[in-house]
Amino acid sequence: MIVSALETQIRPKPHPAYFIGSGKAKEIGQLARKEDANIIIFDDNLTPSQDRNLSKITKKRIIDRSQLILDIFAQHAQTKQSKLQVELAQLQYNFSRLKGRWTHLSRIEGGIGFRGPGEKQLEIDRRRINDRITHLKSKLVGIERTNETKRKSRKEIFSVILVGYTNAGKSTVLNRLTSSHLYTADQLFATLETTTRAKTLETKERIVISDTIGFIRKIPPYLIASFHATLQEVVYADLLLHVVDISHHKLFEYMDSVSQTLEKIKANHKEIILIFNKIDLLPLNQYLFIKKKLRIDYPDSLFVSARTGENFDDIENSISKMLAHSKKNIILKIPNKEQKFISYLFDNAEIISKRYNNDSVRLRVKIPLEKYAKNLISFRKYEIRSKCTAKRKSRLK
Repeated sequence: MIVSALETQIRPKPHPAYFIGSGKAKEIGQLARKEDANIIIFDDNLTPSQDRNLSKITKKRIIDRSQLILDIFAQHAQTKQSKLQVELAQLQYNFSRLKGRWTHLSRIEGGIGFRGPGEKQLEIDRRRINDRITHLKSKLVGIERTNETKRKSRKEIFSVILVGYTNAGKSTVLNRLTSSHLYTADQLFATLETTTRAKTLETKERIVISDTIGFIRKIPPYLIASFHATLQEVVYADLLLHVVDISHHKLFEYMDSVSQTLEKIKANHKEIILIFNKIDLLPLNQYLFIKKKLRIDYPDSLFVSARTGENFDDIENSISKMLAHSKKNIILKIPNKEQKFISYLFDNAEIISKRYNNDSVRLRVKIPLEKYAKNLISFRKYEIRSKCTAKRKSRLK
């Protein structure tokens, strides 16, 4: 695709009929004919009526931001899950735009008590799309259940997820961290599905690191709904690595977009390590100047190059520190009658050892601190404090 021209207009609010002013719409139509452009793309979402009105006044095909994103998604979808998610989002997007496509037929043979063939066709298409949407949602629910089963099978392993604006270099970071060879490209949305790789840290701790779909600004709500199964991986992660392209002139805007998306999917409370990637793309003087400024607001952030591997040890060291402080190692003696609490531990904690007695079970577990805090009363009630610990406390007194 070749961009022939770029036009902007500053307005206090979008025009209800054309999004931009009607005069500006005519001007853009004339420019498109002069440049022999086939498509006019709007970097915002249009209502169905705005889409139709702009098509009439410009005599050109109109594509809004959502449709462009969906077209890119459709080109990059490779797995069964991502193809289903993209199709669902496309159907939800097109559903509200159906009515305008049949107005040329709805006037034929219409009258009081009658429906024209256009109206009949509209109802048929709506029913077909609704049936397909229901079918796709059902399939995606099944995939989400499978993903949930996989998550439970590795619940004892510390989970790290890479998040960031699209094309920030997340896949390259994963490749460098895990010695993998995932597909990478300098393009938007090269990754649409979650890819997980195992890694053993120098501390001998085993973790899993996942790469997932890149975030964007002004993300359409139905995209979040369609990619719910994929985004759930972020929600259930123990740690997020927020990868930022330090060389991009909109890096702060993109960081805000990622934060807003995390808030929308209710993952903004997670522990996050901020990683400024692509430092190799900046001249040394510029890099040092930007780094100094960023350190003021983000003192614990990391500065790396996924392409060259520069400073990559810092990422592993930060993960190791976070891992060491994320779980509590505790020994519990729980009465057998407390089956609800015992089941909770088996579902949410890493069971290091267990020993059954006549009336109780003795468990040594590693439990995430947030889960420990939620059931603090029960943990303190059944925790076994060693004699050595008791002696040290008495000496301190």
